[in-house]
Amino acid sequence: MDLHETVWQKIVKHHTGLDLTKDQWEHRFVGRTNTEIWPELLGHPVDAAEVYRLGEEKEATYREVLLSLPDRVTLVDGAIELFETCLANGIKIGIGTAANRTNVDFYIETFGLHRWFKPDCIVFDDGTMPGKPHPALFSTAIGHLGVAPEKCIVVEDGVLGIRAARAAGAGKVYGIWSDPHGKEKLASVPLDRVIHTYREMSLEDFS
Repeated sequence: MDLHETVWQKIVKHHTGLDLTKDQWEHRFVGRTNTEIWPELLGHPVDAAEVYRLGEEKEATYREVLLSLPDRVTLVDGAIELFETCLANGIKIGIGTAANRTNVDFYIETFGLHRWFKPDCIVFDDGTMPGKPHPALFSTAIGHLGVAPEKCIVVEDGVLGIRAARAAGAGKVYGIWSDPHGKEKLASVPLDRVIHTYREMSLEDFS
């Protein structure tokens, strides 16, 4: 997420000449879709074609930055083990993300996500639903899992995502942090647990 923030700062500066503040990033960008971000950012209506072009400009830059840092091209510690544990015990897993199709395809290919996630259980920004804190992304993903929301755990690193998970009726909402600022941010919202890596989760969390 810190790489997304860095890229957005550059994009905002390039298109508006303004600096993106930490508060704007956390409460107006993280978890929202390009359709929502660009009109607000530019201060005027933006048609679908332009939203797509601008979104692809930003995401292509993000992927270039990520791939230039090979040590960062990795899943959160313990993620693979948790995925394997869930599938071995009949626990369904899905993804609800404000990322667009291009980035989702990149993640699927780079990390081999198809090994654990069925295609219809990866819900992303396809331009048809609002971003977080609206519950649509999570509600749709949960619906595709075929389980009751109150039986689900949502793991999120953003305030808007946490609100979206609550609005979707998730039984438990965990916050995950990657740096001290992220941990401090999560302290401002009610959570069932705060974790740093997925090694902190086990089957007991699903009981």
